[in-house]
Amino acid sequence: MAQILWVNPVGTGDFDAETLELIEKVRSPLHEARVRHLDEGPPHLEYHVYEHEALAPMLELMREAEEEGCGAGVIGCFYDGGLRELREALRMPVVGMAEASLLLAASLGHSFSIIVGRRKWIPKMSDNVLLYGLERKLASFRSVEMGIPDVLAEPERFFDRVLSESRRAVAEDGAEVVVLSEIATPSFWERAQDELPVPLVDPGVACWKWAELAADLYLRLGITHSKVYGYEAPPVVRPLR
Repeated sequence: MAQILWVNPVGTGDFDAETLELIEKVRSPLHEARVRHLDEGPPHLEYHVYEHEALAPMLELMREAEEEGCGAGVIGCFYDGGLRELREALRMPVVGMAEASLLLAASLGHSFSIIVGRRKWIPKMSDNVLLYGLERKLASFRSVEMGIPDVLAEPERFFDRVLSESRRAVAEDGAEVVVLSEIATPSFWERAQDELPVPLVDPGVACWKWAELAADLYLRLGITHSKVYGYEAPPVVRPLR
């Protein structure tokens, strides 16, 4: 059984239980999850400076997992903060939540809309859409105007708003696929699939299944990120301080 490390890059365990619930719902019996959060770190990653605070301890956890033979690592945040740095530093494949979700969405329909918590998130996420070469697939961003603390406090209100904005994205923006920027409970995305006329991509499901594929390719066939040019490792990989 191959182990996959999922790092919630925050200094709180508030997200660990729902992460494990989701993984257990969808994981292959050939793969086992390790879910970790940072011993010290920001409460969420809604701000760029928080991303920088999380990078060094996340790298430490990922490096430890690589040394222990894990098949892949997952960054449990839709910002994909640290994705390029981790791919430089490690040979173990590292999966970004947004990258995996958007690549899946692009294969499920001609266009997709991304449902975000706050408008604050859109600049960072739109930059990632561009970096991943998927800007022509993007129909729209739709915001429910609820930050991470709001989502934790009122999850049902958040999900109701997600469904409302998803319907508008399909009817008004021409979206053929809807992508969430926050992982949802299995009961929510199962409900959403029944109520929405288009596929719904939950980023937790997308990146976990992508990580299973990445782990199989790495452990069985030796295939991982290219180490030439973009992800070339520095001569000596030093801990970030």
